[in-house]
Amino acid sequence: MSDDEFAGIIGTVEQQLIHAQACLDLFEKDHGRRAYTTSEVRNWADCQDPESLRFRILRRVHADHGWNKACKKIWNDIPAPLTSRRPIGQRIYLTLVEAARTAGLSEASVLDAIERGRIAGMKDMQDTWHVDRDTLCRAFPSARASVAKSDAAKSDSGKGRPLDAATLVLEVEMSTLVRQAGDRLRGRRRRWR
Repeated sequence: MSDDEFAGIIGTVEQQLIHAQACLDLFEKDHGRRAYTTSEVRNWADCQDPESLRFRILRRVHADHGWNKACKKIWNDIPAPLTSRRPIGQRIYLTLVEAARTAGLSEASVLDAIERGRIAGMKDMQDTWHVDRDTLCRAFPSARASVAKSDAAKSDSGKGRPLDAATLVLEVEMSTLVRQAGDRLRGRRRRWR
């Protein structure tokens, strides 16, 4: 996928940040971890059909917009925890084993928390439990520390901080500008000959 195609998928100037954030969220959903470099996101995007990726990004943006709109219809002053909580189809889920490891608890303790309603979890058709990572981190602060510690370990391993939407947009725009400048210089060089 070329720089122009990837920039086209991210969208127009007005919506670049929203689309870039949706792209990063989809990367996290597919890989189960955050992206740390633009090349990771580009490699992930290269493996997908451009139209399918564009559709997934637009669907995610539309769902976020719909969620916020629904919250505004119900409440005048929307509670902050509610607006930060994404609709079910957009949440990042961990398996029961991953959730127990993240929280530093046994699987039985995590299941007990699900049954008591402290954390959100659901069982799929293969009887595998999936736990919402955000509610796990809110219910067990040690899980938040564990996630932060794993992010710090990745940072120490040379990957740095997780990529944010603004950085992704800037890096894509810079690579496009560098390519365009190179094309212009090659054109001038041909004219000089």
